[in-house]
Amino acid sequence: MLTDRTCADLVVIGARGSMQRAGLNLGVGTEVRVTVEQLARRLQQRSHVSVHVEPVLYDSSPTPTAAGFLRNTAAGGTLALGRLTSLAARCPSSRFALVGFSQGAHVVHTAAMAVPSSLTSRVALVAMIADPANNPDDQITRWSYASEPTSGHGRLGAGPPIPAALRRTAISFCVAGDAICNDRGAPGTGQSPTHKHFYERPATAEITAARLDRVLRANGV
Repeated sequence: MLTDRTCADLVVIGARGSMQRAGLNLGVGTEVRVTVEQLARRLQQRSHVSVHVEPVLYDSSPTPTAAGFLRNTAAGGTLALGRLTSLAARCPSSRFALVGFSQGAHVVHTAAMAVPSSLTSRVALVAMIADPANNPDDQITRWSYASEPTSGHGRLGAGPPIPAALRRTAISFCVAGDAICNDRGAPGTGQSPTHKHFYERPATAEITAARLDRVLRANGV
């Protein structure tokens, strides 16, 4: 169960994907919402950890150019980082998770690059689901819902590696058939049915949440 109490044990700063409406799904998109709900149940059952969700209310509307997409993503990263900073000051006992899907995963990736050293110990999880800047060579945990991680980079190319101070907290999810995060050839157009629907399925969300729980356990949550 999620709590309305802002200063929960774990505060999830969530970023929705492109074209997902801020007025639905707690403002974080279907994929993030269903995954975090599953995660909250697991945490409550194993250690009574309370979970609160804070949305990143950035502009995820469609843009005609890659430059517009990147501009919105950069603004989202700044908003996420600002929210992390303000909540960390307000909630001295809380730990934090950054979780995003698709463009929201890129927002999380962008924010993670700029987390100040004074806050890295407060961040217990950086989760990127279907990141268009997925970097298969990054030395973080990677999960493809199969025995081996996907080998392609994101549609935007391989993004910068997650900083060493946050590497222990970071996990990237990408399933085969999702060219947004596993674009093995020339960049394509549009979103595949796999990208649109795979991660929101209850069975997928349960697996994703279990992997997130492993990272949180390893980081003291």
